[in-house]
Amino acid sequence: MPKTSHRESLDDIHNEPLLRLATEADVECALAMVEGAQRRLRLAGIDQWQNGYPNRERLEEDVRLGWGRMLVVGDRVVAYGAVTYDGEPAYDGLKNGSWIDDPTEECADRGVCHYATVHRLCAAEDAVGEGYGRVFMRAVEKEAAMKTGIRSVRVDTHPDNAIMQRILSSLHYAYCGHVYYESLRLAYAKLLR
Repeated sequence: MPKTSHRESLDDIHNEPLLRLATEADVECALAMVEGAQRRLRLAGIDQWQNGYPNRERLEEDVRLGWGRMLVVGDRVVAYGAVTYDGEPAYDGLKNGSWIDDPTEECADRGVCHYATVHRLCAAEDAVGEGYGRVFMRAVEKEAAMKTGIRSVRVDTHPDNAIMQRILSSLHYAYCGHVYYESLRLAYAKLLR
């Protein structure tokens, strides 16, 4: 994908962002985003995603399960993430806090759950720093709010991933405690209105 100029990036703001399901044809693009994020995390000294996860097989599974999402602005694919609606088992073990939504209604049956989960959020190399992480999260919130019974969005991030923490803070996600997903992760949630 050719590098766009800053001016072209600003023009994208006037295009309506589209969060769509990822397809098999998107796996290469998503993998390039993941590999770019892995490199940026490594260069920042953050050990998140440095053990071979996520990988092509994980992204292919995201597509197969209907979890993969591509954020498209104009004709640019600017971000990838996975969005699930059947619960995250690691979230049942929240420590040092509590979820802001009703913790008595955890997902006993993984097919029925009251929250959306976001995993594997990353930006295209030519979109890094342009705010598309926030745009992706807002689009997920809109998608989740349209689903019956979904009352919140939950997400976790590495304790050293200050960029993701700033994104979540800017969107008024509440820190809820920590979970273990690969290793210790900070857990956040936001109630949908």
